[in-house]
Amino acid sequence: MKRIIATGAVAALATLGFAGTAAASGPPQGAGQGGKPAGIVCQQFGLGILVATGNVKTVATGQLGVPLNEVLALHRTDTAGANALLKTVGPDLLPPGTDLGPVVKAIDAACPA
Repeated sequence: MKRIIATGAVAALATLGFAGTAAASGPPQGAGQGGKPAGIVCQQFGLGILVATGNVKTVATGQLGVPLNEVLALHRTDTAGANALLKTVGPDLLPPGTDLGPVVKAIDAACPA
């Protein structure tokens, strides 16, 4: 679990512009292979945004109106749905003034529509 969150946090920090061009590089090679669920990169990305922005508790306590287990399942099983969710809710979780261009590119790379 720590590895998933750490990997996701790196992806989230990349979307916030703290990791150079990592956001533009897309999912790691082999994502969805080697026994990993196909949506694991998307799930890690979503968790990373929550960790990096300090919103894990908000989602875990259902304050976004969707239980955390459903959010995690969505990222694993429906990357297009997760893509839409991240683009709808994600900007509200980011600091005001964040350039959304790189964020949208990172979402599209991690959670293909």
